Amino acid sequence: MGAAIRSGKAAGVIFALCLPGLVCAADKPPKNPPPPKAAAAKAARQEATQQARAAQQALNSQRLLRLSQMSPEQRAAALAKLPPEQRARIEQRLENFSKRPPEQQERILNQQKRLMALPPERREQARQSLQDLINTQPPRRGVIAAQLQKLSTMNDDERTEYMNSPQFRRRFSAQEIELMNNLRGIVP
Repeated sequence: MGAAIRSGKAAGVIFALCLPGLVCAADKPPKNPPPPKAAAAKAARQEATQQARAAQQALNSQRLLRLSQMSPEQRAAALAKLPPEQRARIEQRLENFSKRPPEQQERILNQQKRLMALPPERREQARQSLQDLINTQPPRRGVIAAQLQKLSTMNDDERTEYMNSPQFRRRFSAQEIELMNNLRGIVP
Protein backbone atom coordinates (compact mmCIF):
# COMPACT_ATOMS: atom_id res chain seq x y z
CA MET A 1 0.00 0.00 0.00
CA GLY A 2 2.78 2.39 1.01
CA ALA A 3 4.56 1.77 -2.33
CA ALA A 4 1.38 2.55 -4.27
CA ILE A 5 0.94 5.82 -2.41
CA ARG A 6 4.58 6.72 -2.94
CA SER A 7 4.41 5.93 -6.69
CA GLY A 8 1.16 7.92 -6.92
CA LYS A 9 2.82 10.85 -5.17
CA ALA A 10 5.86 10.54 -7.42
CA ALA A 11 3.66 10.56 -10.53
CA GLY A 12 1.80 13.60 -9.15
CA VAL A 13 5.08 15.41 -8.47
CA ILE A 14 6.39 14.60 -11.97
CA PHE A 15 3.08 15.73 -13.51
CA ALA A 16 3.13 18.92 -11.45
CA LEU A 17 6.71 19.63 -12.58
CA CYS A 18 5.94 18.99 -16.24
CA LEU A 19 2.59 20.76 -16.35
CA PRO A 20 3.93 24.33 -16.15
CA GLY A 21 6.26 23.63 -19.06
CA LEU A 22 3.43 22.24 -21.12
CA VAL A 23 1.17 25.15 -20.32
CA CYS A 24 3.91 27.66 -21.07
CA ALA A 25 4.77 25.93 -24.32
CA ALA A 26 1.11 25.99 -25.35
CA ASP A 27 0.84 29.69 -24.55
CA LYS A 28 3.77 30.64 -26.80
CA PRO A 29 2.87 31.81 -30.27
CA PRO A 30 4.22 29.62 -33.08
CA LYS A 31 7.60 30.62 -34.50
CA ASN A 32 7.52 32.44 -37.76
CA PRO A 33 9.27 30.68 -40.62
CA PRO A 34 12.59 32.23 -41.63
CA PRO A 35 12.31 34.92 -44.28
CA PRO A 36 12.86 33.69 -47.84
CA LYS A 37 16.16 35.55 -48.04
CA ALA A 38 17.53 33.63 -45.03
CA ALA A 39 16.28 30.32 -46.42
CA ALA A 40 17.95 31.05 -49.77
CA ALA A 41 21.21 31.97 -48.02
CA LYS A 42 21.08 28.74 -46.03
CA ALA A 43 20.47 26.72 -49.20
CA ALA A 44 23.37 28.48 -50.91
CA ARG A 45 25.67 27.67 -47.96
CA GLN A 46 24.59 24.02 -48.04
CA GLU A 47 25.21 23.85 -51.79
CA ALA A 48 28.66 25.40 -51.37
CA THR A 49 29.47 22.91 -48.61
CA GLN A 50 28.39 20.00 -50.81
CA GLN A 51 30.51 21.26 -53.69
CA ALA A 52 33.52 21.68 -51.41
CA ARG A 53 33.02 18.16 -50.08
CA ALA A 54 32.79 16.76 -53.60
CA ALA A 55 35.96 18.60 -54.61
CA GLN A 56 37.78 17.30 -51.55
CA GLN A 57 36.62 13.73 -52.27
CA ALA A 58 37.84 14.04 -55.85
CA LEU A 59 41.18 15.31 -54.63
CA ASN A 60 41.43 12.51 -52.06
CA SER A 61 40.45 9.88 -54.65
CA GLN A 62 43.13 11.08 -57.03
CA ARG A 63 45.63 11.19 -54.18
CA LEU A 64 44.72 7.67 -53.04
CA LEU A 65 45.04 6.40 -56.59
CA ARG A 66 48.50 7.93 -56.93
CA LEU A 67 49.60 6.81 -53.46
CA SER A 68 48.43 3.25 -54.01
CA GLN A 69 50.67 3.00 -57.06
CA MET A 70 53.80 4.38 -55.32
CA SER A 71 56.59 2.42 -53.72
CA PRO A 72 56.54 2.42 -49.89
CA GLU A 73 59.43 4.93 -49.81
CA GLN A 74 57.73 7.33 -52.24
CA ARG A 75 54.45 6.99 -50.33
CA ALA A 76 56.13 7.75 -46.98
CA ALA A 77 57.78 10.87 -48.46
CA ALA A 78 54.48 12.08 -49.95
CA LEU A 79 52.54 11.45 -46.72
CA ALA A 80 55.18 13.21 -44.62
CA LYS A 81 54.20 16.49 -46.31
CA LEU A 82 50.57 16.28 -45.09
CA PRO A 83 49.14 17.53 -41.78
CA PRO A 84 49.02 14.72 -39.16
CA GLU A 85 45.22 14.32 -39.12
CA GLN A 86 44.93 14.16 -42.90
CA ARG A 87 47.91 11.79 -43.10
CA ALA A 88 46.28 9.47 -40.55
CA ARG A 89 42.99 9.40 -42.50
CA ILE A 90 44.76 8.65 -45.78
CA GLU A 91 46.95 5.98 -44.20
CA GLN A 92 43.82 4.33 -42.79
CA ARG A 93 42.15 4.37 -46.21
CA LEU A 94 45.29 2.93 -47.81
CA GLU A 95 45.43 0.22 -45.17
CA ASN A 96 41.77 -0.66 -45.76
CA PHE A 97 42.45 -0.76 -49.49
CA SER A 98 45.49 -3.04 -49.08
CA LYS A 99 43.38 -5.53 -47.05
CA ARG A 100 41.11 -6.13 -50.05
CA PRO A 101 41.72 -9.08 -52.38
CA PRO A 102 43.97 -8.24 -55.38
CA GLU A 103 41.15 -8.62 -57.93
CA GLN A 104 38.98 -6.20 -55.97
CA GLN A 105 41.87 -3.73 -55.70
CA GLU A 106 42.38 -3.94 -59.46
CA ARG A 107 38.66 -3.41 -60.09
CA ILE A 108 38.61 -0.35 -57.81
CA LEU A 109 41.73 1.12 -59.46
CA ASN A 110 40.27 0.59 -62.94
CA GLN A 111 36.97 2.11 -61.87
CA GLN A 112 38.81 5.11 -60.41
CA LYS A 113 40.84 5.57 -63.61
CA ARG A 114 37.67 5.47 -65.74
CA LEU A 115 36.03 7.95 -63.40
CA MET A 116 38.98 10.37 -63.54
CA ALA A 117 39.02 10.19 -67.35
CA LEU A 118 35.50 11.67 -67.52
CA PRO A 119 34.82 15.39 -68.04
CA PRO A 120 34.23 17.16 -64.69
CA GLU A 121 30.41 17.46 -64.97
CA ARG A 122 30.03 13.82 -66.03
CA ARG A 123 32.44 12.78 -63.26
CA GLU A 124 30.26 14.50 -60.66
CA GLN A 125 27.14 12.77 -62.03
CA ALA A 126 28.89 9.42 -61.83
CA ARG A 127 30.12 10.09 -58.30
CA GLN A 128 26.63 10.98 -57.16
CA SER A 129 25.23 7.86 -58.83
CA LEU A 130 27.89 5.72 -57.14
CA GLN A 131 26.87 7.22 -53.81
CA ASP A 132 23.21 6.57 -54.63
CA LEU A 133 24.04 2.96 -55.49
CA ILE A 134 25.89 2.54 -52.20
CA ASN A 135 22.91 4.01 -50.33
CA THR A 136 20.41 1.70 -52.06
CA GLN A 137 19.01 -1.01 -49.82
CA PRO A 138 20.91 -4.32 -50.15
CA PRO A 139 18.37 -6.48 -52.01
CA ARG A 140 17.76 -3.81 -54.63
CA ARG A 141 21.45 -2.84 -54.81
CA GLY A 142 22.29 -6.41 -55.83
CA VAL A 143 19.67 -6.36 -58.59
CA ILE A 144 21.03 -3.06 -59.94
CA ALA A 145 24.65 -4.26 -59.70
CA ALA A 146 23.78 -7.44 -61.61
CA GLN A 147 22.06 -5.32 -64.25
CA LEU A 148 25.11 -3.04 -64.54
CA GLN A 149 27.26 -6.14 -65.05
CA LYS A 150 24.95 -7.33 -67.81
CA LEU A 151 24.85 -3.89 -69.44
CA SER A 152 28.66 -3.70 -69.45
CA THR A 153 28.81 -6.63 -71.87
CA MET A 154 26.61 -4.84 -74.44
CA ASN A 155 27.57 -2.32 -77.09
CA ASP A 156 25.78 1.06 -77.15
CA ASP A 157 23.04 0.00 -79.58
CA GLU A 158 22.27 -3.21 -77.70
CA ARG A 159 22.23 -1.37 -74.39
CA THR A 160 19.87 1.31 -75.71
CA GLU A 161 17.49 -1.27 -77.16
CA TYR A 162 17.57 -3.36 -73.98
CA MET A 163 17.05 -0.39 -71.65
CA ASN A 164 14.14 0.91 -73.76
CA SER A 165 12.34 -2.42 -73.68
CA PRO A 166 9.05 -2.53 -71.74
CA GLN A 167 10.33 -5.43 -69.59
CA PHE A 168 13.32 -3.39 -68.46
CA ARG A 169 11.22 -0.28 -67.83
CA ARG A 170 8.80 -2.26 -65.66
CA ARG A 171 11.59 -3.69 -63.50
CA PHE A 172 13.37 -0.41 -62.73
CA SER A 173 12.30 3.04 -61.60
CA ALA A 174 13.25 6.16 -63.53
CA GLN A 175 15.85 6.97 -60.84
CA GLU A 176 17.42 3.52 -61.12
CA ILE A 177 17.57 3.78 -64.90
CA GLU A 178 19.23 7.19 -64.62
CA LEU A 179 21.68 5.77 -62.10
CA MET A 180 22.59 2.95 -64.51
CA ASN A 181 23.00 5.42 -67.37
CA ASN A 182 25.30 7.58 -65.25
CA LEU A 183 27.43 4.58 -64.29
CA ARG A 184 27.67 3.29 -67.86
CA GLY A 185 31.29 2.40 -68.58
CA ILE A 186 32.42 3.02 -65.00
CA VAL A 187 30.95 0.16 -63.03
CA PRO A 188 31.36 -3.12 -64.89
